[in-house]
Amino acid sequence: MTSDLDFIKPDEKGGVVVVKVNANVFPIDLVYEASYSLMDRAYVVLDGSPSDTIYAILRPRTFKGKLSDLGRIFYDEVISSAFYAVQMVRNRELRNVMLESLVPLTQESAAVPEQSATPAVTVPEDEDFTPEEKEIATLWEEKYGKKKCDESESLKKGGG
Repeated sequence: MTSDLDFIKPDEKGGVVVVKVNANVFPIDLVYEASYSLMDRAYVVLDGSPSDTIYAILRPRTFKGKLSDLGRIFYDEVISSAFYAVQMVRNRELRNVMLESLVPLTQESAAVPEQSATPAVTVPEDEDFTPEEKEIATLWEEKYGKKKCDESESLKKGGG
């Protein structure tokens, strides 16, 4: 088992902490999100290889704690970003159903412009995720079957 000293290296003399991130576990997109979320507390410089090891060099901006604590906060942000990404995959079908249900309302109330000023949001395809992430993001119907889903719906409606 590795300790946090293996991937968080504070340099008190230089006033920075270097955080080593395994890019096979946490893709570069998650490191970008974590870096962005810390920008008000620290200056962030990224280095390394997006396919192997990523180094985040953090210099405190408004953060007043220990450098090692800043490194741990960075890792917390990376994990939070990973959780959010998994939830996006898990809830994709529900989100699409909800958006599709809004389409008739928008067509009735106003004409939809041909080209939107905001860019389209892209959701990563299933092949971008590891088998473990796909297992986590399995829908209820896929995991337990349609019958159990129907039973839970009838219980919600009061039919028991």
